[in-house]
Amino acid sequence: MPHPTPILAAVLVLSSALAQAGPPLASDVIHRPVKPSAQAPTGTIGFSTSHMDRSVDPRQDFYAYANGNWLKRLQIPDAESVISGFSMLGANLDVQLQQLAVQASQAAAPKGSPAQQVGDYYRAALDMRQRDAAGLQPIQADLDGAARASGPADLAQLSLRLQASAGSSPLLRLTAMADMKDSSRMLLLLQMGTLQLSNDQYSDPAAQKIRDLYVGYITRVHQQLGDAPEVAAAKARTILAMETELAAPRLTPAHEWDAAFIYNLKTVDEAQALIPAIDLRAMAVAARLTLPDRVQVQDLPGTQALQQLLASRPAQDVQTWLRWSVLAQHADSLGQPWLQLSQDYQRQRDGLAALLPLERQTVQALTVQLYHPMSQLYVQKHFTDATRRDVTQMVGHIKDEFARRLKTNPWLDAPTRAAALDKLSKVDIQVGYPQRWIDFSSVDVRADDHLGNNQRLAAFRLQRDLAKIGKPTVNERFADPGHTTPTSVNAAYDTQFNGIDISAAIVQPPFFTPGADPVVNYCTMGAVLGHELTHGFDSMGRQYDPRGNLRDWWTPQATAEFKKRNDVLVAQYNQFQLLPGLKLDGALTLGENTADLGGITLAHAALHRALKGKPQPKVDGLSTDQRCFVAWAQLWIFKAREEYTRMLAAIDVHGNSVVRGYAPLMNLDAFHQAFGTRPGDAMWRKPADRVRIW
Repeated sequence: MPHPTPILAAVLVLSSALAQAGPPLASDVIHRPVKPSAQAPTGTIGFSTSHMDRSVDPRQDFYAYANGNWLKRLQIPDAESVISGFSMLGANLDVQLQQLAVQASQAAAPKGSPAQQVGDYYRAALDMRQRDAAGLQPIQADLDGAARASGPADLAQLSLRLQASAGSSPLLRLTAMADMKDSSRMLLLLQMGTLQLSNDQYSDPAAQKIRDLYVGYITRVHQQLGDAPEVAAAKARTILAMETELAAPRLTPAHEWDAAFIYNLKTVDEAQALIPAIDLRAMAVAARLTLPDRVQVQDLPGTQALQQLLASRPAQDVQTWLRWSVLAQHADSLGQPWLQLSQDYQRQRDGLAALLPLERQTVQALTVQLYHPMSQLYVQKHFTDATRRDVTQMVGHIKDEFARRLKTNPWLDAPTRAAALDKLSKVDIQVGYPQRWIDFSSVDVRADDHLGNNQRLAAFRLQRDLAKIGKPTVNERFADPGHTTPTSVNAAYDTQFNGIDISAAIVQPPFFTPGADPVVNYCTMGAVLGHELTHGFDSMGRQYDPRGNLRDWWTPQATAEFKKRNDVLVAQYNQFQLLPGLKLDGALTLGENTADLGGITLAHAALHRALKGKPQPKVDGLSTDQRCFVAWAQLWIFKAREEYTRMLAAIDVHGNSVVRGYAPLMNLDAFHQAFGTRPGDAMWRKPADRVRIW
């Protein structure tokens, strides 16, 4: 293990939160992860004919037909913005994880072992007396550093210090990523810092309520620091104005999926010229990092906006903003009143009646902060070798089906077909957990130092990340906290490594039931597998070759045919209304919509191949195809508060789950045959308008 850097070493005794999302294009997931529900759901999770409302005509409203009775029973918990198949599974998962954490906290275990680290982290997080007694002292050094930061060297060291202590910085982040055009080597990625709102919330008229709540929160925090009300309010307005200035030019979520916008390889001098207000070389020296010849700059407009702000704003305003950012990043790890102020704001912002209990919040933090130690305990207790074998076998069937379809695809030309088959053959799929766990044993996790635990874990993650720069690439599996660890309810395709991680946590109802009816398992878990495979060939994945290198391996003819079908899909999804005056963004969600269509198409075809064409008797009055499509729709059971729906519509590359439950089916001939749709039906789509990609 490398020696700690000066700043890292300083933080080993000092700050909080988890790192923000990793480099763009590192992975793609089947859904946007959501917090599990505050309480475990009652009743059946997953496919059940009792969820259906057979009084609804499936030709008019298939989603209500498949889910109507279930939707009537489901209530969004007071502490949540949404309830869905993902969140309900997550609630049950939380119960399992909390049991493991409690057991670990009550047992003696060797220092540095997963049980010791999980148990002591859990105990420390629940020790509010210690958190209250510590006050602001654990972050005082960061606050002081923010208050006096004035020049390029100061800002550089502060930015690295905050990343090492909190996992993120409002200025810049240094991280490692595989070169998009040469995945064998690791580059230094210069990434934009973290803002407290999403980019659109700073300007969208529909988000004015959120901005007002945010200003109120900032004001109350500064009053708690001792400012007079009018002074605190003025600082809040200044902070909002500065963050709005930073947010406006940043790349949109759609742009972040486009290599043309984010692949910006610069020399160190060129990168420095973009942001002279922050000394990149001083930043590297503080991290004991040898700067490589080239630096990947993720967001050119955002970097230029940060430079403009730092160059034009008075130093006092910048310092006020930086101090606020430190407090905002750490508030949930502090004691009262900081925790209360933060949680009151979160509750109002999300339209909630309550927040999750501290125990449940701590369990969720464990899956991110100690993602592999927590996962080790979970896999040992709850994931069987038999389940892993069953899912691995299904993976093979879905992959074989994709290969068969590629060979007969009518619009692919011979060169592109051969290249696509080659890429598919090299997709590396792993199920459940990694072959090698990341060793967290060097991190000092204590039972009486919650915020310090978060600080030391943030420093550990940064240290490991920076050590990869300039080295041959190592593909660490199941290592994206909050997304693809074994305890994440998710599956993900990685463009740069041409691989798929299927987490242990997702391999259970409603996605997979060991020994259950293959019709249901194929059209749920099988469709998830097909969804991820399709990502290797969607509008983003198609830009990468079998080795994960950004390279155009398509002929112009195949590209034109692909784009033609994508354009139709975008137009289709642009028509779906989510709320009055709010429609789905078909361009933003194109990749996921393509994957959904590919997923259910592959799963349905693989199912029939597994059944060897033998006619199956009806079950509960449903044919094989009818049960398949109902199972798919039930996978996307979803209720959400309006605030959450609007937020996702603006930033999420995944379509609204209700739409995902029926929209792909409208492009399948088999769906229309199964339910006898005809012209004039709401679910009808003319054969000529049905999109067939894979």
